[in-house]
Amino acid sequence: MSEALLWAAAGTGFTFFMTALGAGVVFLFRKNISGGIQKIFLGFAAGVMIAASVWSLLIPAIEEAEAGGQPGWVPAAGGFILGVVFLYGLDRLIPHLHPASNEQEGLSSSMKRTSLLVMAVTLHNIREGMAVGFPS
Repeated sequence: MSEALLWAAAGTGFTFFMTALGAGVVFLFRKNISGGIQKIFLGFAAGVMIAASVWSLLIPAIEEAEAGGQPGWVPAAGGFILGVVFLYGLDRLIPHLHPASNEQEGLSSSMKRTSLLVMAVTLHNIREGMAVGFPS
């Protein structure tokens, strides 16, 4: 087995372990999580996602554009705006449910909650894959 394949497997295993560890935190809370704790968790997750977006995507895009002789903010801002438009379009088109609601938004569909969940995870992974694949 090549060294590159071993490093890829180790990296994949590490990210899997960290994801499982983060998801496993819910088992520490056997009863319902209070509203305040849930807000703290959601705020923390939002902060991590914003930090990951800025330091892993936006700043490298700015640096790469400047290295190519362009104003750094142009491709970063353009990509950001395209991403917002893309997500807004998905939100308007694709059927989805919000946590406190049983009423579906987006185009009407007879899909079950489980199918909507699978589609949401798939859409999330498509965006993640684009973020990883396009820069390389």
